[in-house]
Amino acid sequence: MALVLLIGEDGEKLGNVSMEEARRIAKEANKNLVLKDAKRNVYRIADTGKLKYEQKQQKKQQKAQRRTHKVKEIKLRLSTDTHDINTKTKRIREFLRKGLKTKVTMQFKGRQMAFKNVGLEKMNALIALATEGGIATIDKAPRFEGRSLVAFLVPIKAINQKSHL
Repeated sequence: MALVLLIGEDGEKLGNVSMEEARRIAKEANKNLVLKDAKRNVYRIADTGKLKYEQKQQKKQQKAQRRTHKVKEIKLRLSTDTHDINTKTKRIREFLRKGLKTKVTMQFKGRQMAFKNVGLEKMNALIALATEGGIATIDKAPRFEGRSLVAFLVPIKAINQKSHL
């Protein structure tokens, strides 16, 4: 007669009992006997419908948490005009309000590389507008990567959530 470790509905250990006794206890409670660990012969008394629902909800929650790590990107050029920069600033602020990390990229072509300082000034002005009101901070300051000037902005909420973990 093989003994199994039986766990009750609310998670408390009921001890080592025979398989027949475990089935009897589950039947009296109008629940099912669910195998939790085959190697150690651990069974649990549970409602399988409720158990499946809880597992589905847990997977759904984990999936939602994974989605929050997206990075949105806004691209602009040295020749981007004031109105377009204002529009791009609004988009950046929307992303940041949604809690998304945002990458701002300014691309240079040909002779524009001679005006890196103008591009840096334009990028800093855009970042100042986007972070106005304390909704975000600069994660990585603007720096050149090849023919592009790249900066990362992180919403304040995301920083606060990381510090609590």
